[in-house]
Amino acid sequence: MAASTAGDVALMLGCGVLVVVAVVLAWRWRGYVLSLPTWATPVDGGSARPGRAFAWLAAVALLTGLLVGVLVVGPAGRLAMRLLAATSPEAQGRTTEADQVVGQITLSGTLAFFIFVGVPFGLAVGVAYALAAFILPRGMAGGAVFGVASLVVFGSTLDPLRSDNPDFDIVGPGWMSVTVFAVMAVLTGMLTAPIAGRFGAALAYPKKWWAVWMVPVGVVAVAVLATVPVALMAVAAGALVFVSALLVSARSRERYWGRGKTAIQAALGAAVVVAVPGFVSAVSTIV
Repeated sequence: MAASTAGDVALMLGCGVLVVVAVVLAWRWRGYVLSLPTWATPVDGGSARPGRAFAWLAAVALLTGLLVGVLVVGPAGRLAMRLLAATSPEAQGRTTEADQVVGQITLSGTLAFFIFVGVPFGLAVGVAYALAAFILPRGMAGGAVFGVASLVVFGSTLDPLRSDNPDFDIVGPGWMSVTVFAVMAVLTGMLTAPIAGRFGAALAYPKKWWAVWMVPVGVVAVAVLATVPVALMAVAAGALVFVSALLVSARSRERYWGRGKTAIQAALGAAVVVAVPGFVSAVSTIV
C-alpha cells in the first residue's frame, strides 16, 4: 500500500509540475498575441497567399493544441479527478463512467488519460482558439473570455459539466465539481492565448516538410471535432472567413475585417446567450 501511495503522490506531483511549467511559459510569453505575419496580408499590387497563410495558422493551432493538451488539459484534468476523489471517501472503489476506479491512480491510467482526453481536447482548444483569436480581446483576457464562452456553450452538453454524467453522483460535492471545472476552463483559455501567440511569432513561414507532422496531427484534430458536428461546422465557417478575408484587396480588407468581426462576435455572443439556460440548468442539477 505504501508503494502505491508513493506512486500516486509522484504521479500527482508530476501533473502539478506540468501545469506549473505551462503557467511559467504563459507568463513569460504574455506579451505575444496571435496575429497574421506581414507576408500573409500584402499591400495592393502584391499577391495574396491565403493557402500558405491558412497552412501557417493550422500549424500554429495544432502545435498550440498539442502543448495545451500535454501541459494543461491532461495534467489539470487528472488533478481535478484526484481532488474530487479525495473529497469523496465514500466513493473509493466505485467505477466511473469511463470505467476507472475512484481512488486508484496508475501510470497506465494517467498516460491513457493524456492520450485519449488531454491531447484530443487540447487539439480542439488549439484549433478553436486560433480561429477565434482575431475576434477576441487580445492576450490572456481574450483567452479567459474564450474559456468561459467554451464552457457555457459546450460544457453542459458535452463535458465537463454534463448533468447526466453519473460521476457527479459518485464524487463531489457538486459545488466543488462545478468550481474546479470552471476554473480549469478559464485557466486553459488564459494559458492558450500566449502559447498560440508565441508559436505564431516563431513560425515565420510554412514549409513543405511540415506536412510530415501536420497531416497526422490534423487528422486527429478533425476526427475529434467531427464528434461534435456543430463545432466542426463552426471551425469550417471560421476557416472560410479567414481565407476569404485574405483574398480581398488591401484597401477593402480593413472594412471587411471590421464588418466580419462584428458579425462573428454577434453570432458567437448569441450562441452563448442561447446556451446560458441549459448551462445554468446543468449546474443547478450538479450542485
